[in-house]
Amino acid sequence: MRGTYDPLLGARVVQRTDDVQGSVLHQLSLIWREIEPFIFLGAAVGLGWAAWKYYDHKAAMRTYGRHITGKGVGLVVGRDDEIDRVISILCRKTKNCAALVGHAGVGKTAIAEGLAQRIATGKVPAALAGARVVEIDLGTMVAGTCLRGMFEERMKSVIKQAENAGGKIILFIDEMHVIPGAGDSHGNTDASSLLKPALARGRIRCVGATTFDGYRNYIEKDPALERRFQKVHIEEPSTQATIGILRGLKQQFEQHHDLEIQDAALVAAVQLAARYITGRQFPDKAIDLIDEACTAKIKRAISENSLKGAAVEPNDVAQVVSQWTGIPVCALEQEEMDKLIHLADRLHERVIGQDEAVNVVAEAVVCSMTGLDHPGQPIGSFLFLGSTGVGKTELAKALAEQLFGSEKMLVRFDMSEYVGSGSILRLIGAPPSHDGYDDGGQLTEKVRNRPYSVILFDEVEKADPSVLNIFIQLLDDGVLTDGKGRTVDFKNTIIIMTSNLGAEHLTAGMAGEITMDAARDLLMKQVQKHFKPEFLNRLSEIVVFEPLLHDKLKEIVKIQMKSVIARVADKGISLFASDAALDVILSESYNPMYGARPIRRWLEKNVMTKLSQMLVKGEASEGSTITIGATDNRNMLKYEVAKKAELSGVVRNTDSSGMAAVVSPIKRIVSLLARVTLKHPDGSALKTL
Repeated sequence: MRGTYDPLLGARVVQRTDDVQGSVLHQLSLIWREIEPFIFLGAAVGLGWAAWKYYDHKAAMRTYGRHITGKGVGLVVGRDDEIDRVISILCRKTKNCAALVGHAGVGKTAIAEGLAQRIATGKVPAALAGARVVEIDLGTMVAGTCLRGMFEERMKSVIKQAENAGGKIILFIDEMHVIPGAGDSHGNTDASSLLKPALARGRIRCVGATTFDGYRNYIEKDPALERRFQKVHIEEPSTQATIGILRGLKQQFEQHHDLEIQDAALVAAVQLAARYITGRQFPDKAIDLIDEACTAKIKRAISENSLKGAAVEPNDVAQVVSQWTGIPVCALEQEEMDKLIHLADRLHERVIGQDEAVNVVAEAVVCSMTGLDHPGQPIGSFLFLGSTGVGKTELAKALAEQLFGSEKMLVRFDMSEYVGSGSILRLIGAPPSHDGYDDGGQLTEKVRNRPYSVILFDEVEKADPSVLNIFIQLLDDGVLTDGKGRTVDFKNTIIIMTSNLGAEHLTAGMAGEITMDAARDLLMKQVQKHFKPEFLNRLSEIVVFEPLLHDKLKEIVKIQMKSVIARVADKGISLFASDAALDVILSESYNPMYGARPIRRWLEKNVMTKLSQMLVKGEASEGSTITIGATDNRNMLKYEVAKKAELSGVVRNTDSSGMAAVVSPIKRIVSLLARVTLKHPDGSALKTL
């Protein structure tokens, strides 16, 4: 007989070898000794698992969130009203979540950062005192969730920690339109299904941000989610407010780039961005403009060894805008009023023989650009009528060059290609589920990329009627909606439509068959018969181009010849044409039915071909001078070539039209002077040359 203490029974046990009860107890004691380590190990594992789960809930916010309160957030300027509105919503008992809805770049995220600044400085009600604003990254939360339930576990951990914080954690979800469907893969429940119960209980505060399209396409389609949020419209700030925002950010940019920014550069950035950068919103585009102007200034200063004391000036901002838009810097820097004052004169220099048409167009453009015309509509909308080759397209090119800096800002559409019923889809883009949806519209995409341009619709009378109906909306509202639902702004464009309707009446008037007034009346009657009244009534002006007279065509020949001279000069060859040669060119190319257009074709076919042959044969080379004259009977051109070695001592006089005449060599002048005898006043000879 012996006694042992058994921990399982908690008492001293007397064991007998022949006692059945003692034997059972002995066996239990042995079993306990064998399983004792495993029991304690299981308890330790359980406690460790519980501790890990507790830590995981705490770590979820750090893993999938970014604490933005008091983390050196940039200064938020000019958004006090919107921040106050968000604070009011967050302090509500129910529906205490805000949805910031606005266009990209208007500052939705900045408002959340402004809220964090208010909390950090203690300028909030007691309900928000000490709260933290945590930006949740749904992309990181979804990443790596290859197994079912992984996303739900992560999302619930974040929600649970926010609930346990007692309203002291404010979740900020940027691009909140991704909530419906986030994590909805491999059988997981999406984020909205997990978030809605917590929002309904009102135990967490949340601020979301999205665009109008994102809110309409995703949030509004889930009514249960939409009603949990209070919608807050975030409007684009005005130009003056944007200037204030830039001034508030000025010090941060100066410290980052280590250079000074002039206040005039800030004002120029806002003004140029408002005028030339469309499709983006303030303050985003102005901030990007100043930021890039700083980097460009540093780069130029380093190359010029003038980094010390460098400062960003309005010219630096203008150069960045020029790179973004393709409009030359000189056009951006030119005074707007000076451009408008001299607009008519500069158009007259290029468009010959159409004084009335040029004046009408210039006056309409000046009236619109000074803000006295209908706001929101295109700068001008014109219907150019007249025969071919009278300057309709040339005036459109001249407008593009004078107003927007280059002829490349002219976007041309041949309306004879838009005659089918589906032509309108080619212009504005096909709707979803149609072929070509991803390509966008030919018209809308070009205007989105070049918002400052002249849009030329050539031979508009040949377009399908459905296209003309779209033009009515374009001329009236200044906007079009493309196939993707995007609004394209045409307020910075000039719309020009050309038509040859009734041109035969003008030709008859020029020939003297009828008076020009009668020809104009017949022309307008034909135009009014073809186009709808509501279309014609929305045009700024209907401009009639007169047939070109013979003397005006002579001026056009000079202009076209200057173009040939410039092209030859690129080869290092000087080219001159006499007045007699110009008469020959005009007489050979003149066709009253086709106006000035045959002149260019004749020069290409005859003059340029002859010059090309002379270059190929070696008759002319770099440094040569070619003089184009007329034969004695003035019915053909003749070409004289003077090589570089033959030109020593030859003087050439160029007249105002760019043509030249060869004058006598200096030796001939000297020989004439040798015959002159100079005398004193008393009559005696002084010297003989």
